[in-house]
Amino acid sequence: MPKPVIAGLYYGGVDHFIAPGGRPMVTGIRKRPAATGFLGTTGFPDDASAEPAHHTQDKTVHLFSNENYRLLEARLGVVLPRPTFGENLTTAGTLENNVYVGDHFRVGKAVICVTQPTERCKTIGRSLGVPTILKALHELELCGFYARVVRPGSVDADDIVELCERPQVAWSIKRLHQIMFRQSACIKLCFVNFRTTNLSIKFWPSVSFQPNGRNDSKLCEDGSDAASR
Repeated sequence: MPKPVIAGLYYGGVDHFIAPGGRPMVTGIRKRPAATGFLGTTGFPDDASAEPAHHTQDKTVHLFSNENYRLLEARLGVVLPRPTFGENLTTAGTLENNVYVGDHFRVGKAVICVTQPTERCKTIGRSLGVPTILKALHELELCGFYARVVRPGSVDADDIVELCERPQVAWSIKRLHQIMFRQSACIKLCFVNFRTTNLSIKFWPSVSFQPNGRNDSKLCEDGSDAASR
């Protein structure tokens, strides 16, 4: 199986612009492509978010897969520009079901540690002018993920993404993303298990206040929905 690779490298600051439909926006979602960049403990040069909570030590780097783009493009019937989701790294081969919290990846000369699924909001659809994209993301259970920087270093737009450490295989990004939206009965268990691991400390507030949470569904050990079995 081919190793995961970087398909696009992006970073940039906060922009003020008029989105499709005439809405004025202030956001860092429209990052610019780069051939190379130095990834430090606070991110790429001049990379920023309009929402401070979206760019913390545990959310220094944002990754989203090219495979997810293809699924969304097929669902929506449009070609999506990269980086529609404000990711720093568009990758090939890092799907939510085979990436786990605590995974250490070598990207170029840097090393990053996966911390949590990415929370999605209406900014994506508003910036792009495709309001249905958020609904499609939720229906397809696509999210991408955040990581913190373990070892700073330079990153090129065509570098290999190499897994160098995997401390656990119970909690994938996909499973945690499902928990965010299903308000599963095992949240308390998850909390106990993750108190001393690499999960972002900001993850639990995002779970607690999800407006679309479902309380009637138990998440199984493999991440599937028991009610659908």
